[in-house]
Amino acid sequence: MKLTVSPAASESTAKRPGVPLSADRKLSLVLMVLFPICTFAVTNSFYKSVLVLSMINAIAAVGLCLMLGFAGEISIGQAAFYGLGAYVTAYLANQFHIEPALAIAAGAAVAMTIGWGISRPLSRLHEHYLAMATLAFGIIMYIFFANARAFTGGLDPGASVERFMFLGFDLSSMERYFWVVWVALGLSVLVAGNIASTQVGRSLLAVKMSASAAASVGVDVVRMKAFVFAIGALLTGLSGGLYAYFARSFNAGTFGIGYSIELLMMVVLGSLTRVSGAIVGAFIITILPVVFEQFEDYKTLVFGITMVLIMKFMPSGLVEGVLSLGERLLRGKRN
Repeated sequence: MKLTVSPAASESTAKRPGVPLSADRKLSLVLMVLFPICTFAVTNSFYKSVLVLSMINAIAAVGLCLMLGFAGEISIGQAAFYGLGAYVTAYLANQFHIEPALAIAAGAAVAMTIGWGISRPLSRLHEHYLAMATLAFGIIMYIFFANARAFTGGLDPGASVERFMFLGFDLSSMERYFWVVWVALGLSVLVAGNIASTQVGRSLLAVKMSASAAASVGVDVVRMKAFVFAIGALLTGLSGGLYAYFARSFNAGTFGIGYSIELLMMVVLGSLTRVSGAIVGAFIITILPVVFEQFEDYKTLVFGITMVLIMKFMPSGLVEGVLSLGERLLRGKRN
């Protein structure tokens, strides 16, 4: 898919507000280094599995960050792509005995193709109209997952996959599967970071600010929206395929509207325009319910209060707020 980007559009959006993009790349690198350190430090297998799940969620959150933060395309139907990635992966692995890595790649490709396809009729919708349309798509796909028993297994018994094998090696244990997910997250961050730092990323920001203004300076708005929808669906489908081998057994209940809302929370909480923010947001939303288990009946209340406080004092996102605070402190010391 060839994208047409006008030099004028690139120059008009060259200056991004806030902390320089290089800070985002550096923080993303730091996070990628911290994940292996955490898995070596944690000995409990349950906490290792939570860490792996947070990285799987981070891949999907990075995809939504590109859609929402860079292009302004709000989607509440990401769970559909997540489910497509998981079910296509499981179906290919079980019915055709395809290697797990290839099955995951195929699931991500199917999700990307459908994401590109639905972007065409949705390209003229904006704001809450787009949100409602993607919500409807997510609900339709959930109904399909719940009733297409021949393909998905429905709500009961659901779908299941064998152990994750790669070149004859069993990588299904959490200690080994961690590295599979870690590599996938690294590739996702690399793809998203390159998109964000190029003319394509700047043109997406132009589309977000004003589609008509972007079109007037040569940006192909329809293709840009199709591109970002396809990439967002690709990364979400990839995370779904990885989840299939993480859970080993799952049903349609996993891919309801609730997961789409969780992804939205991850991006809004971390940062709308920082890839590193999507990773941090995914980690927080995945980890906090486990941390608050000790509060038992008050878990939901404490979780909600924590979210409200973060959004109150850091409305631009946790990562954006911390980086901006650090920049102000450094500026104050220099003065």
